[in-house]
Amino acid sequence: MIDRKDFKLRSLLLPVLSPKAKKSVGPLLAMLALLLIRVAPAQGWVWRTDMVKQPSIKPQEAPRPIPQNSIPRQGKELHMDRVEAGKRLRNPIESNPAAVENGKKFYQIYCALCHGLEAKGDGPVAAKFVPPPDLTLEVIRKRPDGFLYQTITDGGPLMPAQGEALGPSERWEIVIYLRRLQGGEK
Repeated sequence: MIDRKDFKLRSLLLPVLSPKAKKSVGPLLAMLALLLIRVAPAQGWVWRTDMVKQPSIKPQEAPRPIPQNSIPRQGKELHMDRVEAGKRLRNPIESNPAAVENGKKFYQIYCALCHGLEAKGDGPVAAKFVPPPDLTLEVIRKRPDGFLYQTITDGGPLMPAQGEALGPSERWEIVIYLRRLQGGEK
């Protein structure tokens, strides 16, 4: 067993070091001790940040609201209520045969499974699930284009959102095609 009086850090290092290095061990240890003493107070200072005391959104806390009339940096569309979208959004795509044809193509891929080819709510999924609404009804015909666009983007009570699958122009083309299925354009 090693006696405490004889145990010194210097005695552990000295046999390994060269004679020239043995002379500089004392100042080196003193500098190391001074460095550790200088760094230690920083642990309790006010400006020190750590993962617990950082400014962040806490669990169950709502994120900060988006300022009005701001443009997102990511290039994504701002989330909007369907009614508000109906009031604010207008279809930027001109209704022409190419837009109708594209809208028909995207409608048959993404919408016809539930709403049916004629938008009557009789698609193949309707027999196995809650039937979707008939999109040719007067109630839906009266809805503005922005309302339909936002419904396609965010989905409805039972309808899945298609905003990630379809780009904005593709969603507007579906709205143009829906207006044709409803018997005219608005």
